[in-house]
Amino acid sequence: MTQEPGYTRLQITLHWAIAGLVLFNYIFGETMERAYDAVRQNVEPAGVGHYLHVVVGLAVLVLTLVRIGARFVLGVPEKGTTPGDKVAAGLQGLLYLLTLLVPALGMTAWGGGQAWAAGPHVLAANAIMLLALVHAVSALFHQYVLKDRLLLRMMRPR
Repeated sequence: MTQEPGYTRLQITLHWAIAGLVLFNYIFGETMERAYDAVRQNVEPAGVGHYLHVVVGLAVLVLTLVRIGARFVLGVPEKGTTPGDKVAAGLQGLLYLLTLLVPALGMTAWGGGQAWAAGPHVLAANAIMLLALVHAVSALFHQYVLKDRLLLRMMRPR
């Protein structure tokens, strides 16, 4: 993995697309819960919200895999060495892991019919939102308090 001063247009697009899709599925996740409950009661789920949730979840999974591949091919900005930088790198790693794990658990629960995966799917989705909030607040802190222009790396392509 090479060390570059910023991110490419592709990496930035993937970042914001994944963030938007994750947020969308989180906001409208209740449609999937209703559909899941209906199926467990041998009732046809109403509407198409659950289908959309599945498609968006699969898109998150695929785009995350593409994004991980892009990290290796296109490189990423050099990581800092402070304790805060190490925490940020760990947080970023957890976000990547969760954006793979949540769709996988969802597919296991819905497509695989494994009820045990539904609870962890919801917990992991909640964890993504919490970590994404910390990630966003940290980026804003860097931009507006530290004024180190860190946020611009994910706004302007190299």
